[in-house]
Amino acid sequence: MSKEMFVLALTAGAGLLAMWVYVRFPGLAPARMSRTGLHAGLAFALLMLTPAMGGSVLASFALAFLFVLPALVYALLSTLWVLKFAQTALGASR
Repeated sequence: MSKEMFVLALTAGAGLLAMWVYVRFPGLAPARMSRTGLHAGLAFALLMLTPAMGGSVLASFALAFLFVLPALVYALLSTLWVLKFAQTALGASR
């Protein structure tokens, strides 16, 4: 598997996990837009702090699954929360 395919699979898996958490635990969503924005900022700051992958293959996989995957799931989950608030603000009902 190439690096590009691994990143694609990791991102798709993170997206599926974020959607599962969003549907399974709706009570986790913040009640106010300000808190949602705070979550989104924190999530994307975590992604920016991701260290460069280097060294052994085992260290790279450990970094990918112990740091990158949770940070990516959190970023995508906070994006879903922001989209939910935007949908509510535009008056779209569910």
